[in-house]
Amino acid sequence: MQNRIYILHEYGEKSHYEALQKLLEEYNIKLEFFEFACIKGIIKELLHRNWRKAKKELYNCQFLLNLFFTERKKIILGIAPFDYRLIILQKLLAKHKVYYHTSWPYWDETFYPKKRFVNAYVKKQWKDFLNDKVEAIFCVTQNTKNNIAHYLEKDKEIFVVYHAYDEKIFFDQNLKKEIDFLYVGRLVKEKGIEELLDIFAKKEETLLIVGEGVLEEKVRRYAKKYDNISYLPKQTKKELAKFYNKSRFFLLNSQKTVFWEELFGMVLIESMACGSIPMATNHTGPQEILANGVYGILYNEGELETLLGSVEIQKKKFFIMKRAKEFTSENIKKRWRRILDE
Repeated sequence: MQNRIYILHEYGEKSHYEALQKLLEEYNIKLEFFEFACIKGIIKELLHRNWRKAKKELYNCQFLLNLFFTERKKIILGIAPFDYRLIILQKLLAKHKVYYHTSWPYWDETFYPKKRFVNAYVKKQWKDFLNDKVEAIFCVTQNTKNNIAHYLEKDKEIFVVYHAYDEKIFFDQNLKKEIDFLYVGRLVKEKGIEELLDIFAKKEETLLIVGEGVLEEKVRRYAKKYDNISYLPKQTKKELAKFYNKSRFFLLNSQKTVFWEELFGMVLIESMACGSIPMATNHTGPQEILANGVYGILYNEGELETLLGSVEIQKKKFFIMKRAKEFTSENIKKRWRRILDE
């Protein structure tokens, strides 16, 4: 059995592999992360004179070059559907065992995030790659699995491996519910931050926003002006667990764009594990996590203010937490076992 498995992403998010990491530790296998957008990264970091990050990008490039001269490495590839760079990566990965990992749910060749240089040739290369080159496909949701299976022309092993949370950090601490509503995440327009600020500026219930992003200054201004709105910068996982435990409801007010929607929502399962009742817009990821509203509140974009003003929401905490346990790293790690097959 190989003693290393590699994650190759455009921009890797290590927290998405919490369960895989736990599985591999049992077999003394090391998980290493690399990014394939390294040439662009080197140029960017050199221009900004960030020598430490430039060194990291150089290390990524070295790994990619090394792929051409080695063979049979196990590599989990995360790349957006129909990204033209797959054509280049295929050459480097030709002698290796490749597993594709995706959260993208739309596979009818009409809606995809990377549109630059996409044509019939690129789409054919993608179909050939998924049908003939990958060992197996790991999908973040059942919806993604169903759609990608319909897209493929050949039978292929496809597994659902939800993102997982660390159950040693995120659990019910039985803390007093001092926060009415909580948001944790990026402070950007597509997360519905501006709508949250406008709504709670007219309400008495408390809202705590935790995170960082381009809208940080606007959030700070609202927090300074309105007593019921508070702001904290990005926190450690242990600190987040406390805030989840202290909040009655967790808000994920995501807004669809031309290129994006909420495809999972790590913060949802973390907050649910701590007993906070989830409220989320009706996007692909929240739909599956909340089982179309069985384990929380799903609403259409633009309906949040009406919902908060007219509905008294009551959910049993243990019911929400029972659902969250399905996403623990201990449970999800079992779904990665195919990666151990020789």
